[in-house]
Amino acid sequence: MNLDLLNNILDRVKENKVVKNFVKELSNYLEKTNNELSNEENIKNNGLKQEDCLYQVAEMTVDGAYLQNTNNNQIYEEKDIPQNILDKIGNDTILRYKNGEYIIEEEMTEKFFNNLVDIKEYKEIQNKFIEESHIDKMDENTRYIVKEHGEDYCVLSYEDNEIKVPNVLIPFFASEDTILYYKDGKFNRDL
Repeated sequence: MNLDLLNNILDRVKENKVVKNFVKELSNYLEKTNNELSNEENIKNNGLKQEDCLYQVAEMTVDGAYLQNTNNNQIYEEKDIPQNILDKIGNDTILRYKNGEYIIEEEMTEKFFNNLVDIKEYKEIQNKFIEESHIDKMDENTRYIVKEHGEDYCVLSYEDNEIKVPNVLIPFFASEDTILYYKDGKFNRDL
């Protein structure tokens, strides 16, 4: 009888170890899963923020703004903008994300607004460019590289050739070495 009692106790201990191991493994799994979910949420909320990257305000909201990443054109809602910044910005304001906070790029924002032209003037510049360059006869798959970004014109290189293009026809955030393509009467960044 003592032997049966001892066997019962050993079985319970084994079961207890199994239960303890199961609980321990389950706890580890749940903690790992919780950390992964937290990381995914951080990436979802903060992954679009890139250090030293420019963002343009696409639209203001009640408690934040929709920002467009100027590197990849992704738009996301940002609610983590301090009120003192929100009070100073509007649509098309350019912000830089640096050291974990947004900074207003006042000079760049001013330059952006100064480069805007009305639709009629844009169309006139566009039509004159098409007429002089015959770009509408080029292959749609041609890729252009910004070789030089001047005050009024950009020089684009393609297939061992160069073309001079008015800046108003070039995307504002294109810089040297940016790859562009021409479609439907305008240049676009090749993202």
